[in-house]
Amino acid sequence: MYFIFTISFLIVIYISFIFNPNNYKDQIINYVSAKTKYDFTYNGDIKISLFPYTKILMPNIELYKTSSDSKNMMITISKTELSMSLRKLMDNIVDVSDMRAYGFKYYGINADDVLLKTYSLLKFSLFNTDHTNITTVKKMSAKANISENEMKIKDIYMETEMMEATGSGTIDMITKVANFKMVGNIKKYDNIISSYQNKYPEELVGEELPIIISGELNNLSIAIDLKHIVIKKVTSIKEKAIETIKEKVIDELKEKIKLP
Repeated sequence: MYFIFTISFLIVIYISFIFNPNNYKDQIINYVSAKTKYDFTYNGDIKISLFPYTKILMPNIELYKTSSDSKNMMITISKTELSMSLRKLMDNIVDVSDMRAYGFKYYGINADDVLLKTYSLLKFSLFNTDHTNITTVKKMSAKANISENEMKIKDIYMETEMMEATGSGTIDMITKVANFKMVGNIKKYDNIISSYQNKYPEELVGEELPIIISGELNNLSIAIDLKHIVIKKVTSIKEKAIETIKEKVIDELKEKIKLP
């Protein structure tokens, strides 16, 4: 989300001085890459309307993290749409009223696999996967504003292959450290791709799944807290065990009472 907002904001600033941004693709790519410190590119035409709200549509975004000897894919986005107030932008206030992204992929961690690995602990089983280490967000929306080098993002909605989640968070514009608190829910079985249907977590259906996303943007970590489900599961087992013991004790007492 940081990249979507930042890239769009920088492009709005850049096109303030040019007429058709699609005539200056190389300059835009170099400008955004220099400002974000990541290799940025896109394929297709940028579409922009300035009134009554500034709206940007950009296709096929790619971001790479680079070092002296390597270049690794970090983010790809099939399509992004962003609306912001031009009047506020002229006052150096970035206030995004609506952001939507489709086909968003974050490389380096798979949020759905994190869920299944955590879930496997409940089942006391091993989790093996052949899924790629990529989080696929089918669609995402949010609102955001930037104040004092901090991006505040709210009303976040995202849908992965297995989950839908809502929440909010912040990103430090200097350090690029993110902190998001989300609440997820498992999607219906029929709405999940077959490779995940085989491992469908029945016990999590209808449960709220607290999710923490944190760390530097090029190396995010995802944690899903299932303690409350473990407690519920253990409590259920405990109650059943107690009932079984009670029934056994009662039966034994009945047998003893029959003795002469």
